[in-house]
Amino acid sequence: MPEFEIQLRDVMLFANHGVMREEGVTGNQYRVNVRLRLDAASFDADRDDLASTVSYADVFEVLRSVMADRVALLETVAMKFAQKARDRWPHVKSGWIEIVKTVPPIPNMIGEAGVRYDF
Repeated sequence: MPEFEIQLRDVMLFANHGVMREEGVTGNQYRVNVRLRLDAASFDADRDDLASTVSYADVFEVLRSVMADRVALLETVAMKFAQKARDRWPHVKSGWIEIVKTVPPIPNMIGEAGVRYDF
């Protein structure tokens, strides 16, 4: 069965997620990747209608709103995004979200830390 994969790649957002108290104050930069898979069988290229797919801008707005609500765990952010995406677009069959903290507060660590959630 044909599918489309709607993607947001390397979206940079600032948020205040984290277990440590200071993360709620200082925040951190996050890089987020999103993939939403949807059935393409009902898409009509002759109509060229946005209503038969998912708008990238709308996906970004859902992501932005979820990232704006402070929580301790990135796993929570990922699950909330997945739920909101599925509620808003029932024709989304599956997808994944990857949230990367670009400067994690881990002493002596150079690199990034993050989570990926497949739904």
